[in-house]
Amino acid sequence: MVFSYGGCIMNKPKYLIIEFLKILRPLNCFMTGLAILFTYFVLNSYSIRSYIDLIIGFFTGFFASGAAMLINDVIDLEVDRINKPWKPLPRGIFSVYSIRLLSLILLLIAISINLIISLHLFLVAFIFSIIAYIYNYMRKYWCSHFLVSVSTMGPFIYGLFLAGLPYSKASFTILFSIVVFLVNTAREFVKSIGDIEGDLKLGYKTIATVYGVKNASRASLILSIIGSVLAVLIGIFGLANIYYTIILGIAGSIYTYSAYRVYRDHSRENVLKMKKLMIYMMLLALVGFLLSGLP
Repeated sequence: MVFSYGGCIMNKPKYLIIEFLKILRPLNCFMTGLAILFTYFVLNSYSIRSYIDLIIGFFTGFFASGAAMLINDVIDLEVDRINKPWKPLPRGIFSVYSIRLLSLILLLIAISINLIISLHLFLVAFIFSIIAYIYNYMRKYWCSHFLVSVSTMGPFIYGLFLAGLPYSKASFTILFSIVVFLVNTAREFVKSIGDIEGDLKLGYKTIATVYGVKNASRASLILSIIGSVLAVLIGIFGLANIYYTIILGIAGSIYTYSAYRVYRDHSRENVLKMKKLMIYMMLLALVGFLLSGLP
């Protein structure tokens, strides 16, 4: 395949791979798959009942997230021409048709492979995958921020079903899912600040375009504080161990600091930097979640 890269004509597959990964966002996909695996391990006391369950669980999360990432770049193409012209689709590296088709293929795989295990898992995967997918078609409504946050609860709820719905640990999983919802919504609000220029030009309704950058950053900071405090309270009240409590305390503090930095400085450069730091803290929180069941 021949394509333009940096002003030159290239036919080396490695360049296509590099550009494709920019659209796929493998870190997000990997984190989604890990969240499912970590939930499975914690709820099964770190024992493995079936390697097939683990494989299907991980790739359900990875492919569902990948499908959502790909269709996001298709739907946001015109916005990205303004906000992020360096991305592959605005530069014409791939056709919109090919990315849309691949997105649908990944979505179908993510959902259908669960029929190998059970109808219940198929339905859970279907619900959360579709929520993550249709969010991209609702960008003109600012409530879409909450849809994507609901979808981030999916890996933990899905993992709960994958682990066999252990009643004794269901409350911990649900509470942690609420934490995920809160902090992810905080990050979504931060993202809306960074994308405000293109969103305004194309009429997208986000918390930043509807209520202003200051209110968006304030709401992000408040949600970060609530989510971080709730995460630590889960450990303090005995639903998780000291390792979880310490790690979530550290991750939550830095996450809240990031939101505060955005509140104080709305510049695009700072927003992008803090948005990246936030996702690293979410990954650290996942590690704390994984260790939460250790004696």
